[in-house]
Amino acid sequence: MPTASLALSAQLSRRIEKLAQAAGRTPESMLRFVIRDGLDYCEYAVKNINEGLADIEAGRTHSAQDVRGHFAKRRSARRDKKAA
Repeated sequence: MPTASLALSAQLSRRIEKLAQAAGRTPESMLRFVIRDGLDYCEYAVKNINEGLADIEAGRTHSAQDVRGHFAKRRSARRDKKAA
């Protein structure tokens, strides 16, 4: 695996050390998990945000009134189901 040098602030370094200690790992191995999981989340977030922006640009949206009406119907259906 290629290695890289990364400068962390004292605050981030302390957080990694505390997390590693709580997880029973070394700070170095913990940092690999933090970077991997953070990268996974960032990739997920950017992909979904870009898809949402594309939906807006393409006009694939619903008005607030439509959304409220949809959920009002769902609440009503749930109340009717519980009453039965």
